[in-house]
Amino acid sequence: MTKKPSESLENFGGRKQLSETELEYMKVIWAHPNGITSDDIYKQFSNAKGTKSTILFRISEKGYVNLVRKGKHFVYTPQVTELEYKQALMRTKLKKTFGIGQLPDFIAAFCGKKQLSAEQLQRTKQFLKELEDE
Repeated sequence: MTKKPSESLENFGGRKQLSETELEYMKVIWAHPNGITSDDIYKQFSNAKGTKSTILFRISEKGYVNLVRKGKHFVYTPQVTELEYKQALMRTKLKKTFGIGQLPDFIAAFCGKKQLSAEQLQRTKQFLKELEDE
């Protein structure tokens, strides 16, 4: 069985994309933004302990968590939020699939245009600012 190489996420510090299994473990870590012990993570999954340790090691090597030893266990704290990860993943997929790296280019393509006019771009920026402020 060949292993698919990880892609680096665009605009995300060169971190490699998480595998499906690593993503499942990260979801548990993201649910505990102030940190979760390795023992508590282990309880969530049925894999062998060595497999769990390897998965957590890969996640930390990719730079998605801070790792602090507390007694016999490690505490894993996310370095990036789930939203930040999804945004980086989306940007990378858009760039790879459509060659579009900027939101205005995506909106223009979505609307069947080559590019947005200055007025359309300004309205889009205003709309995005309103969304941020909510």
